Amino acid sequence: MKKDLYVVIMAGGQGSRLWPLSQTNTPKQFLDLVGIGKTMLQMTYMRFAEMCTPENFIVVTNSDYEDLVREQLPEVPRENILCEPFRKNTTTCIVYANTFIKQRNQDAIVIVTPCDHFILNEGSFLESIRQGLKFVKESGDVLLTVGVNAHRPETLFGYIQLGTKVKGENKSIYSVKTFTEKPNQEMAQLFYESGDFCWNTGVFVWRLSSIENALDMYMKGVRDLFIEMYQMPRSMWSPNIVKSIYNSCPNMSIDYAVMENARNVYVVQTDAIWSDMGSWDAVYDQNRRDDAENAILEGKVILKEAKGCLVRVPKKKMCIIEGLEDYMVIESDDVLLICPRSGGGASWKYVAEMEEKML
Repeated sequence: MKKDLYVVIMAGGQGSRLWPLSQTNTPKQFLDLVGIGKTMLQMTYMRFAEMCTPENFIVVTNSDYEDLVREQLPEVPRENILCEPFRKNTTTCIVYANTFIKQRNQDAIVIVTPCDHFILNEGSFLESIRQGLKFVKESGDVLLTVGVNAHRPETLFGYIQLGTKVKGENKSIYSVKTFTEKPNQEMAQLFYESGDFCWNTGVFVWRLSSIENALDMYMKGVRDLFIEMYQMPRSMWSPNIVKSIYNSCPNMSIDYAVMENARNVYVVQTDAIWSDMGSWDAVYDQNRRDDAENAILEGKVILKEAKGCLVRVPKKKMCIIEGLEDYMVIESDDVLLICPRSGGGASWKYVAEMEEKML
């Protein structure tokens, strides 16, 4: 299967919710957020590297980040880095990647993954991926997504309602009843207590032919926009051609465009410890903490009577914090953010105001 397996890494986001560490010039996928010396993008690549050859990885990213991708993933061939002129959500991103894969292997099986997930017990996650690959290979025309057991009534994640369990040895694969995007607290509590829902990771597994059939049915207009590019050699895919196509594409997620409409959608459920690292709380939760529950991401930091703080300052800077409880202190370039951790999720709201003051 290895020659037919492709991994598409979606790496075009800006990660504004982790401002000021994640900024337009260096968004969160290019940062080490858990202190292991690897960026989120590198961790994503390494997660699938044992099952997929380097030449079968495709990275879809903003054109501004091409050099960062090449620097952090030198193993991936340059032609496999597909540059977007601007973001047009996951449907356009996936059709773009499909166009590249289709020129090389019409029989491909494809894993599509975001680039900014943290997975603590990767062995469990990868076992679920292998189950999913086996199911897709044997079942033919199916669309599979990956769901994580809900550990709490979270309002920042999408949910998948489990349908009928698939018979046979695939004990953790179900048909999908419904998708729900980021419910309110009351609904999240109901989902969690029912035991019938899991979190939607945004990771997909399918045959190239299956997703192409689904796109033909539900988003044919987008597919047709890429036909001319499909007929060209990769070397002729100029930025102007890609931009002209993107200008005509709708801004629509693959969940909304296809997965919520198709009848052949399944989910493989995993008990992996997973986070989309979409908030400062998530970063805090996934980092090591001292006896006083302080997490230091980077920098020379001295804490005195401080508790529950999240701290990140430049490596060469000394930072002394005394008497703070449940605060975050984040310095990046020319911005210093100090605020309660409970308000850190809204740090991105300060961006426009800061940019205005810096003009």
